[in-house]
Amino acid sequence: MNVFTFIFVVCLYALYHVFEAYTDISVEQQLAVASLLILAFGIPHGAIDHVLFFKKNTTSQLKFYGAYLGLILLFLVGWLVEPLWSFVFFLVLSAFHFGESQLNDLKLKRSFLRPVLFLTWGLTLLLTLIYYNTAELIGHTGFFKDTAVFQAVYQYEFLSEAFIALNALTVGMLFVFIKRGSFDWNRLGGELFLLALIHLTFFLFPFIIGFTMYFVVLHSLRVMSQEFQFLKKEEDAFSFRDFLRLLMPYSLLSVFFTLVTFWLSWIDFIPVSIPLLALIIISTITLPHAVVMHLFYKQS
Repeated sequence: MNVFTFIFVVCLYALYHVFEAYTDISVEQQLAVASLLILAFGIPHGAIDHVLFFKKNTTSQLKFYGAYLGLILLFLVGWLVEPLWSFVFFLVLSAFHFGESQLNDLKLKRSFLRPVLFLTWGLTLLLTLIYYNTAELIGHTGFFKDTAVFQAVYQYEFLSEAFIALNALTVGMLFVFIKRGSFDWNRLGGELFLLALIHLTFFLFPFIIGFTMYFVVLHSLRVMSQEFQFLKKEEDAFSFRDFLRLLMPYSLLSVFFTLVTFWLSWIDFIPVSIPLLALIIISTITLPHAVVMHLFYKQS
């Protein structure tokens, strides 16, 4: 069991007792806690994309920031034109990104199978989350007019079949890869144990809590650890304090921009509900971040 799985187990145990003691925790309270954790850990894990990129590439800053902001604007246009398909694309993009951050260290003899495994693992994660919380998601998305369109994704019959098929496919692929010597039995046991924990978490807790637990502990902290270890190898004197200093500027800027945008939505200056606005902000930032991290994993 690695440190992130251990932290996740501790959080799972603690939260279970919290929900046992306080059974009437409102959605608003869940959102408040989840937002604080995502702002504190989720945003910083993508705050040094530029640093990671320029460690391995000689592209000019103008081209990098132009491409980075260009992807954000392109996805923003996509949301304005086709919100449903933009949502589907975001789910697929996130699935690949989650799978890659989890399994990027695997050395597969057939490299073309790596993206297939990443996508399959990530889709299994997201479909498991959605499957266990379908009714809750339908209720949340139906509350606002501009999010009701996403209910088309939550077709229970389709989700049931996809849930079974993808879980079976992911576990089957892991067994195939161990048979081919891509990793050992200890790693297989760890991955299966983690998948079981994810199932338990998404089954026990509401969507907001379950996703936040995964995103903060198993994704954001893991990615920041990978970033720190990489920078430490590049410079022996690099310290955790140096790492925090690197994270701060763009993290604070992103938090400020997000809060201002939410406030503009709250006063109806931006005619978009806060849930949809949050989804748009997260997704448009995720696209260039996922591209940079893909290059980072590929070049490391």
